[in-house]
Amino acid sequence: MKVAKSLRVFGDPVDFLVTGPMSHGTSSVLIHTAGPGDGPPPHSHANEDETFTVLEGEFELLVEGQWVKLPVGEVAFAPRGGVHTFRNSGTTTGRILTFVSPGGFENYLEEIGPLSPATDMEKIIEISTRYGVTFHLS
Repeated sequence: MKVAKSLRVFGDPVDFLVTGPMSHGTSSVLIHTAGPGDGPPPHSHANEDETFTVLEGEFELLVEGQWVKLPVGEVAFAPRGGVHTFRNSGTTTGRILTFVSPGGFENYLEEIGPLSPATDMEKIIEISTRYGVTFHLS
C-alpha cells in the first residue's frame, strides 16, 4: 500500500492513500491510526460525505446520537450535515479507513493537525468554519 501523504492529527497518524488532486477532486481516502479512546470530537460536515470501514481494532461510531459498534470489515456511511464521529473503543491501537467525497479533505487536516484541542480549540474552530466543519461539543 503506497501512502501519498502522512499527517498527524490531534496526535494520531493519518495516512492518505488518495488525495484530492490524485482523484481530480472527486474523493480522498485515508487511514486513521487511533489509540484506545482516540477519535475526533463529534462534528458535522457541510461539504463532505464520509464512509468508514474498520481495518483492525474495535471502533464505535456516533450515529444519530447513539454509539454503535462497527466490527472489522463493516462499512458505515455518514452523510454531510449529520453529526457523527468515531472512537477506538478497544484496548489496543486500531485503524479505520475513511472514504471522503469530494476530495481535498487532506487540506483541512493538514491545517488543524499540528494544533491541540486542549490549547488551540479557538483556532481549530476558526479553521474548521472555513472548511464547513462544525464541532458539536457539549
